[in-house]
Amino acid sequence: MPKIGSHFVTISFAYKFAAEIGALGDNVSFIRSQIKNDSMLQHLSNYHFAANSISAHTRWASVGDITIANCHPQDNTPTDRELGSTGIIHVCLNGDIDNYLELKTEYEARYDQIHKDINTDTKLIPLQIEHYLKQNNTIEEAFRLAVNDFEGSHAISMHSNLAPGKLFLAQKGSGQAIFVGIAKDHYIAASELYGIVEQTPVYIKLNGEDKGQIVILDQNSSGGVSGIHSFCYDNTPITILDSHVLTSQITSRDIDRQNFPHYFLKEICESPNSVKKTLENKIRFLNESNLFTTNLSKTMLPKTIEGEFKNKRIKKVYFIGQGTAGIAAQGCADLLNYYLGDKDIDIRALKSSELSGFNIVEGKNKKKSMTNILVVAISQSGTTTDTNRTIDMVKACGAKTLAIVNRRDSDLTFKTDGVLYTSSGRDIEMSVASTKAFYSQITAGAILGLHIAGITQSRSSEFIAEQINEIMSLPDKMQTILGMKDQIKDSAFRLAVSKDYWATVGSGSNKTSADEIRIKLSELCYKTISSDFIEDKKHIDLSSEPLIIICAAGTRESVLGDIIKDTAIFHAHKATPVVITTIGEDRFDIYARDVFKIPETKEHFAPILNTLVGHIWGYYAALAINEGSKFMFKGRNEIKDLLDEYSGMGHDVYEILLEKRFREAIAQFYNIFSKKRRQGAFPAVMGLDTVANITLLLKYLSGRLPVSDFEIDFGVKGTPSNMINAFFDNIGHAINTLARPVDAIKHQAKTVTVGTSRISEKFEGIIFDALAANNIQLSQITNKNVLVIKNLQEVISKVKGAFLYRISGLSLLGEVTAETKIKIENKTGALKDDTSRVETDPRLKGTKNIIVREGNVYIGKGRKDNKNILVIPGISSNPATPNIIEYILSLNISFNTSSEVSLLKKIKALGGKYNRLKDWILESDNILWDDKYLNLIEVETLFGDTAEKVVEKIIEKIK
Repeated sequence: MPKIGSHFVTISFAYKFAAEIGALGDNVSFIRSQIKNDSMLQHLSNYHFAANSISAHTRWASVGDITIANCHPQDNTPTDRELGSTGIIHVCLNGDIDNYLELKTEYEARYDQIHKDINTDTKLIPLQIEHYLKQNNTIEEAFRLAVNDFEGSHAISMHSNLAPGKLFLAQKGSGQAIFVGIAKDHYIAASELYGIVEQTPVYIKLNGEDKGQIVILDQNSSGGVSGIHSFCYDNTPITILDSHVLTSQITSRDIDRQNFPHYFLKEICESPNSVKKTLENKIRFLNESNLFTTNLSKTMLPKTIEGEFKNKRIKKVYFIGQGTAGIAAQGCADLLNYYLGDKDIDIRALKSSELSGFNIVEGKNKKKSMTNILVVAISQSGTTTDTNRTIDMVKACGAKTLAIVNRRDSDLTFKTDGVLYTSSGRDIEMSVASTKAFYSQITAGAILGLHIAGITQSRSSEFIAEQINEIMSLPDKMQTILGMKDQIKDSAFRLAVSKDYWATVGSGSNKTSADEIRIKLSELCYKTISSDFIEDKKHIDLSSEPLIIICAAGTRESVLGDIIKDTAIFHAHKATPVVITTIGEDRFDIYARDVFKIPETKEHFAPILNTLVGHIWGYYAALAINEGSKFMFKGRNEIKDLLDEYSGMGHDVYEILLEKRFREAIAQFYNIFSKKRRQGAFPAVMGLDTVANITLLLKYLSGRLPVSDFEIDFGVKGTPSNMINAFFDNIGHAINTLARPVDAIKHQAKTVTVGTSRISEKFEGIIFDALAANNIQLSQITNKNVLVIKNLQEVISKVKGAFLYRISGLSLLGEVTAETKIKIENKTGALKDDTSRVETDPRLKGTKNIIVREGNVYIGKGRKDNKNILVIPGISSNPATPNIIEYILSLNISFNTSSEVSLLKKIKALGGKYNRLKDWILESDNILWDDKYLNLIEVETLFGDTAEKVVEKIIEKIK
């Protein structure tokens, strides 16, 4: 940006850190260190800056490897540097670019290959912006055009030297969030409210659910709402008013770890108080009856929903969630079933992704198809993509919605008809592995269930009061269990490392306990663990002599006897049972390795107490496994320090290996390592190869084995450098394998428990309009043909007219018979006055016969009139004749020009014909195939002619 008498220079700094496993704070600590020790940055900071902007981002990558190359920000630097770029563009992404591969194909066909080390979808964002800049668009317009190309729910931030001092934000869909904090002298944007409340409690929230929203923040603006420039993805202006400004009720104090060694332990220890807070303002004492009752305000349970229950219009209640919230949904559904008894209401728990994927009711009147259904969404964060998307979908079908959520101002709270906050609505869990939210979610679900039982008169006021009293006693019972931490720790440290295979079991309500404990053990200890009903033990591999955590506390006596027998069977198969049961129950003692006896509670609240024991056990189990990592880490650092010390003294690596002090350090580490190995202190997950390799390497480095054998063991020469490098590689692998940082989890774990985004597939366009105009429903088109039509309509410019045929006389198997007939049902458009052959000859033959037999869509030219046609088979809508073709819709079409259809869309529309063209070209005169050959042929020829004719024309063009 040169000005008269001056010249401005842009300098960008990017600091990145990637790790598959790491403790909370590792990323920030490393990057702060990079910034602090960057001498160039320190030097430049003394200069005057005309403009500056900062973007920082941490995310769980859902697309791409966990590498520095895939870290955010991603920029617009091409692989081929000769292509050049228009400026510096840095982008960060939350969410996913669902059509990433399609855009990547187009980019690489148009420009160059994306670098092989970069396989994140985020890279396409700055490249797509760059593409529109090359077409002479402004940076604002290029950003807008680019984000319109991205399918899927996403939140994007971008800053560039082409717009100094500006931050570009875009949000579309419901899976992510962007908050813009409005401070006195600056703006700050974040994906979480906690990212801005330290600076300002005042903010606006982007709304990406309708048309998508773009916000541009400018440090040179007037500030406040008037300084925020905003518009929709379609360029419709959005005026930010003072009424849009919100004030947060949460502060950064809510995430203080206090004096606990881990957030996870803090959350567990705070769980009794969290349950107490959940009850606040949800129950009240009636002086006239001397009983407690529920007290849900209209913001928690709207009067309209209460009325639906009173008038018996609610026929189904779905509790939904993902991960731990999905398990809490099981417990809440179990409670409501118990409270409502024989009421004619279908109550069940579903994963959010299961409801959105397979249980959405879409009738003819979609907006009213689920009006008799209440969906209760459970979420700790209120930002779980699956759950939020599902709520959007069921609301579109008329369902009533409630949320049980732990975070005020979270996305979910803006979507549902009512909200029941767990704890205080600001008691945020910082550890990824959620704990106290689980107990509070079941508590809130119990109060909701009791309230519904009251308004439906399913239970007496005395019963409701009794249940509330039991819930009120839970915090003290939980405190008793917390007092058992030392006993639980002893068990975990003895068993977690020595037993390689684990399982959790529970029956009745306690299956919820088993499922939730399984999740925490998996997240904390990185193990694959089975969960089952106690009696259905066939899914547990007893031959592996597993550790089995048995959730038995609170189980009714008629079942408890069988559980004791099953525990005896586990014991007989040399498994290691660890039992959670009620104080005073001694029948497990002779069969179980450890028995935890906890306060008595009612059966349907037992999941809270059983699970608390399991959470504590899992915490200490992770610490026990992590001890091996700490030992390795300490030993590695001591040896590395010695190497650095001797290197600093001018010794080469050959000399170092002969130094007595170095060899003594190796020998000392070897002795401790061997002792731990003999004692079984290293779990099987470390791997036999790694243990054997470290053992051999320590012997080589200490001079106990001849160096000449090193190549036999490791495949490389036994040079000092090779031995040292092999040692650090293997011990590094061991540390990474054994590390259990508790307050962070492996990259994959978040994906496993929180799932994927549910996308509504929209089928719109001129061909689908033609189907609808002829009263053919989407359900009458096979899934394969729907996708074929979707791809084909990208090359079609217009539907000129249509013949709708009806087929009769097929067999029950849909096969053509002597009685099969075809008749014309309707004529439209340019074909309205045309005569069809079937009007005089009702026999099914020719192309239509083939279409009925094979069931495929046909595109090409009519044999007699040479018109461009698209022929679509439609199956019967009659349940008595499913999957039998009843209709054929023949459309007279015209095609787009070649320049109007992108290369990728041509390839997708061609389907199997593309492979035939490619194969036949390769067989013709040894011509190498290039997808760009398709651009040499007009679309009408490409799709209207046979593959043989198209190949001939391609060869004519390229020769």
